[in-house]
Amino acid sequence: MLQIDHIYEFFYQEIFKNFDIYHLPGGVTKEGPITWYDYVVLRTGPFDNRFKILFYDQEPLVSELSKKYIDFFRFPIGIGLEEVRQHLIKNANSELDIPDDKTHLLNLADPNRVYKEPNIIITSEKSQQVNLYLEKYNMKGIYYFFHGFAALDWFRGYYALNYNKDVIKDYKYDFISFNRIVTGDRAYRADFVKQLRENDLIDLGAVSCGVTDDPVTDDRMIIDHEQLPGSASADIPKIVNDALWHIVTETVFYYDKLHLTEKIFKPIVSKQPFMLLAAPGNLAYLKSYGFKTFEGIIDESYDDIQDNDARIDAVVKQIKWYCNLSQEEKSRVIEAIAPIVEYNFQHFYGKFKEIITDELLNNTKTLFKELDYDDSDVDYATVRTLLTS
Repeated sequence: MLQIDHIYEFFYQEIFKNFDIYHLPGGVTKEGPITWYDYVVLRTGPFDNRFKILFYDQEPLVSELSKKYIDFFRFPIGIGLEEVRQHLIKNANSELDIPDDKTHLLNLADPNRVYKEPNIIITSEKSQQVNLYLEKYNMKGIYYFFHGFAALDWFRGYYALNYNKDVIKDYKYDFISFNRIVTGDRAYRADFVKQLRENDLIDLGAVSCGVTDDPVTDDRMIIDHEQLPGSASADIPKIVNDALWHIVTETVFYYDKLHLTEKIFKPIVSKQPFMLLAAPGNLAYLKSYGFKTFEGIIDESYDDIQDNDARIDAVVKQIKWYCNLSQEEKSRVIEAIAPIVEYNFQHFYGKFKEIITDELLNNTKTLFKELDYDDSDVDYATVRTLLTS
């Protein structure tokens, strides 16, 4: 299994051999102006009418924030070839060929000498925002499930820990929910916690809120660590073993996107049932990858609700329903969810990696065909084996 920290190097080495790859350090965007140092560039050889790819595949595309990265990436139009040349001169090394004066003048006259059109952007979401960018910038796009590959790497050790674990029958909390960031696009989480409190559910669950240094709320609650490490995304605290339902509060909630992160896989590898607070349609999106949810046991129509407040209300209603059951009724629910939880666990560590690998490779083949690119040097069978082993 590929380590996610090396995924771009792997793509460059095995699939996009004659492309220049741009990606963001750590996949993280930032507010304010950006420079060359806000990208990692994988390239060898001279500027020679090559295709160029931007991997914007960890964060969702959000209006002006993502636009500035795309504008900069498309430097023949955005920042200018003279700035590119000066950057190369300043940071010259053996792998970067600096165009001589004659070549540079030719490039200035015709920027397409430097990179072929269309440029390419690779994302991990399905949305109208992606389509708008592709049309506006005359770009080609590839979708793949980056966060699926990340979760397979980060949570690979949990198979050995949980393969013989049963669904929790004796637990301390009816549910658990991690909400360490409750500002900006995650502000809905504070509303969710407020709803839990107003419905007298807080003491029945393990709930975190505002576990960061951000000046966020008077509602700060800590259930694990006072300061979470930078690796929190890849961490599953032991307290999950004290709870039954896992209420997943995803990164994307307000935007009309199909976009899931490693968060949704934490209950799956922990053998917990889950409810999902995300943008509409993301529960169905998860199911499209072969996972099962708990329709028929709880009311999952919340996934179709467009109004944000009403969607939160609908999930809180399901939490309250379970918490108010008698112990005998809860036992029957646990009996019903057990085979689903086990199936999802086995699917994650089994067929899922094949599904997302085949999707990536099929989408790549489609792109190469559209570009009329000769991919005869790509060993797809070996790539598939390496990504699914």
